[in-house]
Amino acid sequence: MDLKKSIEDFNLVFFDLETTGLDALGGDSICEIGALKVKGRETIDKFHSLVNPKKPMPEVAFRIHRICDEDLKDAPYFEDIADKFVDFLNGSIILAYNIDFDLGFINYRLKQMNRQPLELPAIDILCMARKTLRLPRYNLSEIVSYFNIECPGKLHRAMDDAYVASKAFFKLRDILRESSLDNLEDFISLYGLSNEIFRTKEEMKLHLIKKAIEEKLPLKARYLSYQNMIESNNIKPLNLSQENKSFFLWYESKQGKNVRISLNHILDLEIV
Repeated sequence: MDLKKSIEDFNLVFFDLETTGLDALGGDSICEIGALKVKGRETIDKFHSLVNPKKPMPEVAFRIHRICDEDLKDAPYFEDIADKFVDFLNGSIILAYNIDFDLGFINYRLKQMNRQPLELPAIDILCMARKTLRLPRYNLSEIVSYFNIECPGKLHRAMDDAYVASKAFFKLRDILRESSLDNLEDFISLYGLSNEIFRTKEEMKLHLIKKAIEEKLPLKARYLSYQNMIESNNIKPLNLSQENKSFFLWYESKQGKNVRISLNHILDLEIV
């Protein structure tokens, strides 16, 4: 997969789950999957299925998505549709609103089946919204209102939420295009889920930074600035710091000030 190509050159799969609760490890299960495959901003394929969660639907979950036990009694189990769903995703870029939640449920169920987790480029549209917009809240209904997106059904059903997420992505994509943000690699750096593809890219940047610091060499960096613009400058790297699981590069600015930038905001690096 050529990560330097425009993200819209790929098949993009927007998907959403409805579940019996928020905790896959605690026993909550998938009860609905909805996905849209989009190319050239046109839907070219769809995947939808209710999923029997093998447990009664809790009242608190029913009040959100209105999926009841009667709806699910004849629905297939996840293991009966897993192959079909994974095949639907393969070869695509996968995107969701808070993708860590949805993909977490999928990968947990695959693990229970002794299957490998999905290792596809995965973009979090919620992360895009938080880094691009200034809103009081970032739930999906707030995004629908902000962008005036028409929902064909009701929010909190898998296919409708996948559709809304796709519309939100392209609204955000058009805003970011003005900052010259286009290729898949940049989207993975800025908004990618921390999977093997994301971590490999981050490790390459860490290696270059450590080498430059040790050998006191300047770096040419292309990065997303605090003004949400893509900039390119030669910088003098000073050190690396870490907060939780995130790395930050400290460097000396042209004005002689020490500046900190998140590693995932750095898009390209080379030793000068």
